[in-house]
Amino acid sequence: MPLTSHPETSLLDLCCWLLPGLTPHRLQKLPAQMLDSPEKLLQAAQNLSGLPVKTRELIDLALVDPWKLPFASQLEAHLNWLEHENHWLVPLRQQPELLRQLPDPPTLLLVQGDLRLLEGPNLAFVGSRRLSPEGRWVAQEWSNLLAWQGLGIVSGLARGVDGQAHQGALQAQKEGASGNTLAVLGQGLDGIYPPEHAGLAEEILAWGGALVSEYPLGTPPRGRNFPRRNRIITGLSLGVLVVEATLKSGSLVSARLAMEQNREVMAVPGSIRRQQSQGCHQLIRQGAELVTSPEEVLLAIRQPLQNALPQDLSSEVDRQPAPHLQPLYCLLSDAPLSLDQLLEFSGLKAAEGMLHLQELELEGWIEQQPGGWCRST
Repeated sequence: MPLTSHPETSLLDLCCWLLPGLTPHRLQKLPAQMLDSPEKLLQAAQNLSGLPVKTRELIDLALVDPWKLPFASQLEAHLNWLEHENHWLVPLRQQPELLRQLPDPPTLLLVQGDLRLLEGPNLAFVGSRRLSPEGRWVAQEWSNLLAWQGLGIVSGLARGVDGQAHQGALQAQKEGASGNTLAVLGQGLDGIYPPEHAGLAEEILAWGGALVSEYPLGTPPRGRNFPRRNRIITGLSLGVLVVEATLKSGSLVSARLAMEQNREVMAVPGSIRRQQSQGCHQLIRQGAELVTSPEEVLLAIRQPLQNALPQDLSSEVDRQPAPHLQPLYCLLSDAPLSLDQLLEFSGLKAAEGMLHLQELELEGWIEQQPGGWCRST
């Protein structure tokens, strides 16, 4: 459902989230209508088979007087956190439909920043923490260009691909792009890991992005948290782009999750001599889309993007330049690019590039302004 206002998070929502033993997997066994009310959810959860006796006792107490629960101080801490500007607690019933479709969606999300970004359209960037120079360029340059196309770039704030993807989207946003970036964390939002990305997290918030976590405040960055948070990265996105990955990379787990979630999975090929390319090549053999440019990424997610847009906007997706003009057109946005920049990014020769620009201008797709070419308003 659209997140157009502050979610109505109740004390019982927090109880459902913090109760030990009441896992998202268990909650998904309940009838769907029970998930729309925390009181009904708790009442129905009492009848779940295999639920620990201690959890049943805590549920009884939560329904009578939540402030007598042993974790009452946590309840208070989260309600206090919620009082700050642009701090949100989003229960399952108010999360985006893409996320609610997961086999084990998060019971509750903490969000700091622009809540609307959860709705997308978003694209996930995943990959190696140890990047080659080429991988670093792809992650940052492609995320920048795709943010100019209005996509939110979702990643995990980790070293390597994640950080470069956030940086590329941030730069586009600073220059006027409509796309932005969301970071999904593997710990509570009162801490940042890795610590050297604390400044990056501050920038994301300062420029209208968002930080997201399903973990309570005070949760440290444990290793087991990160594979679980990956399902949220992919769950918020229309597709997943794997930039570089070894055969043992956690990015392959993200790609598998994305396939299970019926998301588009794309992989960037690389040198056969480099370990960081082996995971991408394996994904391509398993059916992932091979992509070599941002415009190929846009083409790969064209159908889910069209489905995600409102009907009055999705009809515009059908109206596109001729196929031979699309690679050049996809590089353009509201910010002018010079001829030299366009030729460099597209790989076209000068004569061919000028011919394509003239054709796009004659058809009304682009216009020339001081500083270069941009899309027509």
